[in-house]
Amino acid sequence: MPSRSWFRGLPVLLLSLVLAAGCSAGAQRSPAPASDRDAADRAAALGDPRTVDPCSLVDDAALARFGEVRDAGTVSLDYCLLRVRTNDGAFAQVKVGELAPEPPGRSDPVVGEAVPRIAQEAPLPGHCTRRVLLGDRSVLVSADQLAGGPGVELCGMAQAGAEQAATALREHRVEHRAYPPNSLALLDPCRVLPTDVVRQVPGLEEAEPVAAPGGHRCQWGPDDATAPRVQLVHTAGAPPEVLHATAVEEQIAGRRTVTSVVGGDPSTPLCSAETGHVPFGPPGADQVEVAMLVVAYPDGDGLDACEFARGLAERAWPALPPV
Repeated sequence: MPSRSWFRGLPVLLLSLVLAAGCSAGAQRSPAPASDRDAADRAAALGDPRTVDPCSLVDDAALARFGEVRDAGTVSLDYCLLRVRTNDGAFAQVKVGELAPEPPGRSDPVVGEAVPRIAQEAPLPGHCTRRVLLGDRSVLVSADQLAGGPGVELCGMAQAGAEQAATALREHRVEHRAYPPNSLALLDPCRVLPTDVVRQVPGLEEAEPVAAPGGHRCQWGPDDATAPRVQLVHTAGAPPEVLHATAVEEQIAGRRTVTSVVGGDPSTPLCSAETGHVPFGPPGADQVEVAMLVVAYPDGDGLDACEFARGLAERAWPALPPV
């Protein structure tokens, strides 16, 4: 994520995490037990999900018929982000590659003859999702409208991306990133932050950690915008920086940390604490791995959420690998 403007970088990832509380069970839904065949098929198609390069699942050619396509840079270890400027001037983003639990008994239409097949979710205003089915897991491909009038072919974009991802999986063309031994990508975030510490946040006294299938996110608390929750996310992009008046740079547990009320409005009960880690990407990319704590505290404001974020970071950062 070479830029930190609203449509790039941390805000994109934070927006994804916030929206998940309103429209998807994401990392919170416990998957059905996998059969041996499911597990074997998924392992053969994906390999180690922690090291998958999601951008190897799709390229610009899959979306070129919709308009000008650009790589939006790294905003997550779990998905590849592309931007599409349509021929009539609208602007959309396409996310490809996030691994999610496949809810048992889901009845969305499924298309395609070859395995993996593609499930077509009903579109929402400004949003469309396809799921490439891998047993009790699925690879998500979604398209969101960022600007422009009605008529943007979001489901066409999602379908095109899903078809290419399915082909890459079918043909075993998934690529993997090479991470150093001290990479955050190889570290389970559920083991970094002690659950007994999270349970000191009011409303999370009985919370249990729930890991996302890709291994880069852990969440305590429900996907409910009215309830408190804590997420620890291992991601990558530009080094954390101060973006507005409610963000501060400070030392927490000996690590440079940027603590920030999300969006800059102190009344928003959502706060992030980020610390940079080892370099990420090719030499000269000026990107790093990032550990990011996100605290939602609806019973208070952003300053309250940030106090919890600081306290949790004090306990989490010492468990991160040395730089």
